[in-house]
Amino acid sequence: MPIQSSIVAANASVIQVAEDPTRNLSKEERKKISFEVWVNSPTAKYLKKVESNNNCKSTGGKGKYQGTWQVNAGFWKTYGGKKYASKASKATCHEQDLVAYKGWLARGWSPWPPAKNFKP
Repeated sequence: MPIQSSIVAANASVIQVAEDPTRNLSKEERKKISFEVWVNSPTAKYLKKVESNNNCKSTGGKGKYQGTWQVNAGFWKTYGGKKYASKASKATCHEQDLVAYKGWLARGWSPWPPAKNFKP
């Protein structure tokens, strides 16, 4: 029994809650985060859920906000979305993620207000 107790204690000390590597980074630090890490981060997953319920065709704000990330036309154009579709809700989910990632590289999570109070 004492051996089992020590093994459990050792294993228990290794378990940690995963942190979100996309949070509280400078613009330079954000450049080191790959698209794959970013799109699978707790914050990205949370925002896609709260912004659109993971619906790539979603339209909100009386048409002002489009797609999974609920971005406006200015964001879509600024971060290269027009090369995929006229507006976010007409692009594929992956294309929307790519555009959102470019926006995140430039501005962090600030374009998505729900990110401010999210605690991964």
